[in-house]
Amino acid sequence: MNTQEMLLPSALTEYAAGSLDDSVRAGIATRLAAAETPGVTWFAPSLTRAGDALFIAFEENGAPLLLQYGGTAGYCGLSNPTEIAGHDSGHIAKAYVYPFASTDRENVAAFAERIDLTFLPRPQRDRPAIAAGNRHPEVSLPAVFDAFRDILRETGRNLASTVQLSATREMTTDDEIARRNGLNPTAPGHTRVSIRHLYHAGLWAAIRSGFRYGYTAEADHFIVSGANDAEIAKSVEWVKEAIRHAAGYTKFTTDTSRVFDLSADVRHPQPLSETQIEELFQQRLTPDERAWVHAAFSEPFDCGAASYRFDAAEIKRLAVKFVPSLKLNEELFDSILHARHGAQFDFEPSLDEAETLTSAKELIFYMHWLKERGRPAQLVPPNLGFKKRQAYPETRAALEKYSHHKMWPEVMPRVDSEFGGNPIPELKDRVRELADVARFFDGTLSIHSGSGKQPEVLRSIGSATRGRLNYKISGELQLQLFDVLSAAREGSAERGLYDRMVAACERFAAHGAFGEESALAAQYRASGYGSYLGDASSGRVDGNLFLVFWLGNMVGCKDEDGRFFKQELDELPNSVIEETRRRNKEYVKWLASHLFGQGML
Repeated sequence: MNTQEMLLPSALTEYAAGSLDDSVRAGIATRLAAAETPGVTWFAPSLTRAGDALFIAFEENGAPLLLQYGGTAGYCGLSNPTEIAGHDSGHIAKAYVYPFASTDRENVAAFAERIDLTFLPRPQRDRPAIAAGNRHPEVSLPAVFDAFRDILRETGRNLASTVQLSATREMTTDDEIARRNGLNPTAPGHTRVSIRHLYHAGLWAAIRSGFRYGYTAEADHFIVSGANDAEIAKSVEWVKEAIRHAAGYTKFTTDTSRVFDLSADVRHPQPLSETQIEELFQQRLTPDERAWVHAAFSEPFDCGAASYRFDAAEIKRLAVKFVPSLKLNEELFDSILHARHGAQFDFEPSLDEAETLTSAKELIFYMHWLKERGRPAQLVPPNLGFKKRQAYPETRAALEKYSHHKMWPEVMPRVDSEFGGNPIPELKDRVRELADVARFFDGTLSIHSGSGKQPEVLRSIGSATRGRLNYKISGELQLQLFDVLSAAREGSAERGLYDRMVAACERFAAHGAFGEESALAAQYRASGYGSYLGDASSGRVDGNLFLVFWLGNMVGCKDEDGRFFKQELDELPNSVIEETRRRNKEYVKWLASHLFGQGML
């Protein structure tokens, strides 16, 4: 069938002037499902009216398109129209069809920005959310929108934060993606999803799913790094360029933790002396800043069940550790504000990738500094001791092994002396304390590296935060795609693709591409784990954790035939995509049931 010969179903034409709401769209969906339109799939929830025109997204033989019924060609800036003669009830009704894939950015943006603004992302503010990272957005975004719709329908709570990836790690700019040769699996943009592409894919998926209830689009982890001032300055300029590409997003996570001065922390194996701290305090802060910081932290902070006071020595140590990163965050906040032309956004300065666990006083220092200097954080992610895509230890022995190489000297003594050797109640207590601090500043605790955590941990976090939290996942949605590929029958194209990605990952490891963790590839292979990614419901602790962490980086690398693995993943059969979406949707709903259960939904 060709769109130029399309017979418009009466279910559409009858509503050319009628009222539209979710119940009407649901009725139209039922009628469209029974309409005689071979090869056409209608996305009835997208049905929208603007002026004298009706719009609906559809697919013809797998090609994503947008239909306009009535009005004039190129309405509101839509481009590349094809005029069709839509026969209806014996007369010819003028209609137009437009390209409407996620890559048709101009048309997707025109629809969201000029035809139906309810599909634009919105700031999250104090709303709790599950922030779903989408490394394969065309696969997973439809699933997570469906999940959030079900959650909203069943509980009345909108948890949708559906468009999220690290802006300078998983994603990058379009130009950087084009230059990437696939030879470095850890270079920015290993998903081969650009910052702008993810944003437009989010609009596209929201439109097709009809999700008009508000969702957040997050540019996660704008990372600043460098061994000296020149390298840091260069990194900052690159981050500012990435921010300009992310101007449409509504939530921004900055990560300046790599410039923390860890030696100022008393938990460091060789902490700076009081004399050294005094010298650096004088160097890093101006006289006015030194006077201000002592005054700003002179009063107690009454945060929920606890009150905190800072003495002069603590203030100086915290300033030496954090002030360089805080000043960078101020600069980046201003860049975001400029890129968004003053429009409201959520600011989330990250501490989660620091080498030390985040204490309540550190969180107070960070949030109070930014608030008092006019750059308040709506969300703040501490380092809780979570590892990406892994379960949290449930026993003392497991925690000791898990943490022995970390700069977390306080954990084991606390677990032993206050919690009878049980790690999860200790974790819950820390989360509660930090959540109280975040609430004191009218902020929300943001939990990073949330993929792979087991039900007891999820329930503990939900209870400790009293349901006010932002919970981030990313890698798990991608791992579920790999699970589907790995479960394909031997000899199938899907299983062959998975096996080649595993082999490529292990070859990169043999050449040290993943730093110290490269050695884990051979260790897990020799231990008999094979290429099994583990049981998703138990944190994948029984699988090959090297692959759990690094296999996704192969997406931006090349297969044996010279094509990027991303190209092959984009060509997967519908059966694989639909099964992955089913798992993604159920996983998001499963997370919500544990995080927001026990009367919190």
